[in-house]
Amino acid sequence: MSVINLVVALPAEAKPVISRFGLARVQADLGFPLYRHGRIALVVTGPGKPAAVTGTDLLATLGNSSQAAIWVNLGVAGHAERQVGEVLLARSITDAGSGHVRHPILPQERPCPADDLLTLDRPDLGYRHKGMVDMEASGFFPTACRYASTELVQVLKVVSDNRKTTARGLSAKQVHLLMGGALDILETLLASLEARAEVRQRIDHAHE
Repeated sequence: MSVINLVVALPAEAKPVISRFGLARVQADLGFPLYRHGRIALVVTGPGKPAAVTGTDLLATLGNSSQAAIWVNLGVAGHAERQVGEVLLARSITDAGSGHVRHPILPQERPCPADDLLTLDRPDLGYRHKGMVDMEASGFFPTACRYASTELVQVLKVVSDNRKTTARGLSAKQVHLLMGGALDILETLLASLEARAEVRQRIDHAHE
């Protein structure tokens, strides 16, 4: 069974996941809150690309860097048009600063729709961009891909705000509720990735 590494930015995003999977806080002072149960580990990085990079590196250095490990960045994202609460996979990840675009290899059987994602250095309350908007994915994705097979690295987001319901009034409680509503889709995604990881492990063993 594959190791599962979950990377989230905010405590309110993490709490429903921690509860669902029975994760417990790792007490060592590692610079980031880290939670673990069995083969599932979760790090709370704080907002922004640099924090996402550092937190992802941390999980990998703690022995979770097998090529068959599963990596998922999950959290909330803004979207100009989609409804609040909609759960989406990222089909492309564009870094607003560099313009660099990366394309995750999405599962054949997707548990939810997919959309483009733009990672900004600061929140966009003007909703000028198409697709999802976050502040972490373009840091997380290439970092996780250094440690694992690209097909096992995914970004899953819940729409938390849009033009009609802006982020200005978004509370931690609302984020908690939105993330709770995405957990069944997360579990379906993880099951799909585990099946893919098993295939990869068999191929790797056949080549040894």
